[in-house]
Amino acid sequence: MNSLQHPVVEPAARPEEPERFPPALLEQPPAVRQEHFESRCLIEHPRLLDAVEATMQAICAPGNGTSTRRPGTMVLVIGPSRVGKTTLIRLLEERLLVRGAAQMRQDCGYQPWARITAPGSETGRFDWQDYYKAVLRGFQDPFVDGRTARIPTRELREAMEMALLERKPLAIIVDEAHHLAKATNGRRLQDQLDHLKHIENLTSVSHVLVGTYELRPFRTVNAQLACRSVDVHFPRYDATNAEDCRIFRSVLWALQRQLPVADEPPLADQHWQFLYARSIGCIGLLKLHLNRALNLALTEEASSVTGTHLRKTALSAARVELALRHALESEADLVEADGTDERLLALLGVHTSLMPAARPSKPAEGAQRPLATMSRSHRHQPGRRKEGRDALAAVAGAEERATG
Repeated sequence: MNSLQHPVVEPAARPEEPERFPPALLEQPPAVRQEHFESRCLIEHPRLLDAVEATMQAICAPGNGTSTRRPGTMVLVIGPSRVGKTTLIRLLEERLLVRGAAQMRQDCGYQPWARITAPGSETGRFDWQDYYKAVLRGFQDPFVDGRTARIPTRELREAMEMALLERKPLAIIVDEAHHLAKATNGRRLQDQLDHLKHIENLTSVSHVLVGTYELRPFRTVNAQLACRSVDVHFPRYDATNAEDCRIFRSVLWALQRQLPVADEPPLADQHWQFLYARSIGCIGLLKLHLNRALNLALTEEASSVTGTHLRKTALSAARVELALRHALESEADLVEADGTDERLLALLGVHTSLMPAARPSKPAEGAQRPLATMSRSHRHQPGRRKEGRDALAAVAGAEERATG
């Protein structure tokens, strides 16, 4: 294949090699080795950690532990398909669990988070009754699906709100949140998000909506929601950027060390360009590709994962191009262009050419502040009436005496 058009970045001096899988795993059946790599091999990388940290800052008060401050913020975690959002949710749950551990020991009813997948009805459209049930299941409510004493459908919303008030979670994490746009009964997206904000205002529980770039319309559905929600962009790695290229190869190196085969494959050195092209820089998509390649290698009882295995299990070029076009269009919508501040100031009627170039320096102690730097309303001396003030008062008094 053709080389990517960017400076070739060799792996930096490797002061510390990534951890390798347990050697005893090679003695296990192929299915066990496959399950280990698919389920237990999770790589924490900068894009992932940045998105998790930004989400935690949005829904938690500063410092460690829980707080009485409950912002009830809506967070939109947006990224391309298969960028690694499932891993992000798992890591976010771990962080929230650690943060709420002390309160869980004090209050057996406290639960720091509840996770649901945005449900859809049989027609593939979102339904609020299914949402209420999913949240209650997240709290392991025994009366949601019980054969006796089941919560009536008309009372599901109230039951869910009471559960949030009692459990006091920091967040409801909603996976596949773009399903919210598929409303039943002709309800608009604005209605869906307004209802979520109502729940947040009532319970002070944040919603973390995790989804693909189909979440983009959620950001600007109306002015109120636009100002009361937080965007967390979880992008792919861009190999035209030297630092992104280095990180991608570093992640690939860590993954190749975890492939449970006798001979470690040289993925980061010999196959990284091909793997980048077929994953478009999405670590989740890369991991799925390696899952399939490992499966083929184990089926053939090969000693390593080879370039042939990689090519046989790669996504077709047509599918990759479709994903790449969608990612590029969406990234342009989420990245602020140069000159954004000047454009906003122009919309506000402020001409940047008339703005002061720098903030005036603070006068020295005891020095008199020049009138030119003072606002018009403060140019008179304190305690001295403004010119014409007494005259106006005298006229008003004369008129009052005349009418009296």
